[in-house]
Amino acid sequence: MKPAMNRNDRMRNSCFKWLILLTLGMSSSAFAAQCPTHDFAGFIKEFSTNPEMQRAFTASPVVQQTVEPKGPAYQVVSRPLQVVDSSALLLLAPENAQKLGLSATVQLPNQVYIRDNKGKILKILTFNHRNCWTLYHIEDWSLEKVLDAQDPSGKLSLAARAFKRGELFNQLGTEIQSPSSAQLYVSALNSYLDGAEQGSAEAAFAAAAISLSGQAPRLENTEILGLLIDASKSVPEAGVALADFYCNEGDSEETRACLNPEKSLDALVTAARSGAPSALIQLGSAYEVGAIVPNDLPRAMACYEEAEKGGHEAASSNVERLRKKGITVDTNTHCFKAGRF
Repeated sequence: MKPAMNRNDRMRNSCFKWLILLTLGMSSSAFAAQCPTHDFAGFIKEFSTNPEMQRAFTASPVVQQTVEPKGPAYQVVSRPLQVVDSSALLLLAPENAQKLGLSATVQLPNQVYIRDNKGKILKILTFNHRNCWTLYHIEDWSLEKVLDAQDPSGKLSLAARAFKRGELFNQLGTEIQSPSSAQLYVSALNSYLDGAEQGSAEAAFAAAAISLSGQAPRLENTEILGLLIDASKSVPEAGVALADFYCNEGDSEETRACLNPEKSLDALVTAARSGAPSALIQLGSAYEVGAIVPNDLPRAMACYEEAEKGGHEAASSNVERLRKKGITVDTNTHCFKAGRF
C-alpha cells in the first residue's frame, strides 16, 4: 500500500505540474517565434510560406501607406494596420505571385517588391531587424481607385487610362523624393508600355523618354527606336527625339559624328512639317552647323524664320544672330528642300 500524501506533498506536486506545463508552453512559444535565419533572402523564403512565422514576425500595428482620391487629385495616406491580410503575404513567394501574373523580388537589404508588368500593382514591403526580421511597413501604390475617381463615367480608353496611370506614377516619383521613387518610375514605364501596346502614341513617346532619362530602366535600343517611330507618326515632338536617337542612340554625353545622318534628317524634316517648332529650330541648327547636312546658312535662316512665325522664343535670337552675319533669305530659299517629303 502506497503511503498517503500529505497536504504539502500534494501542493509540491501541483506546483511541479504547473511548472512543467509552463515550461512546455514557453518552449513551444519560443520555438514558434525562433528566427529561422538572419539572411534576409532566406528569411523571406521561410516567411512567405509559414503562417505561424508571419504572425510572429509581423509588427502590430504595421504602418500601411496607400494612394487615395482627393477631389480631382490624390493624397498619400499612412495609417496603422492591426491585422495584415494573410493572402497578401502569400504573394511574397515567387511561385504564388506568378500564378496571378505578378512578380515578387527580394531587394536587399530589407525590402520585397510585388508588382505586375502593366503598372497596376506595386507593393513594397519593408522589414527591420533587431533579434530577427520583422515586417513593419507596407506601401500599396495602386492608383486604380484614383483613376476611377478621375474618370467616373469610364470614358477613358484602356490606352488613355494606361497613359494617365504612367503620368501619375511619374508625378508621384518626382513629388515624394524617397527611396520608393525608383520603383514608382518603373511602374510609370510599365504603364506607358501598356498604353503604347494598346495604340497610344503619347504613351509610346513617354515610355521612350523616361527610359532614356535614366529614371526608369533602360530599354533595348531596338525597342526605344520602335516606340519613337510609332510615336512620331502623330506626336511631332517625338520626331525630334527620333532624329536625336538616330544620331546618338540616347548617348548625348559622348561627342561623336551622327551615326545615321540621313535618317536623322528625314525624321527632323517630318517633325518640322508636322508643326513642331522645336524641330524647325533644330533643323535650322543642322543647316547652320553642318552636322547632318552640308552647311547652308540661308536655309538655316529660313528655318529660324519659320519657327519665329510659329512663336518659338529661341527663333528670334537665332534670326538676329544670322542677320548680324549678313545672312539674308531670297524668295527661292526655303527651309524644306523642294521634293523632300
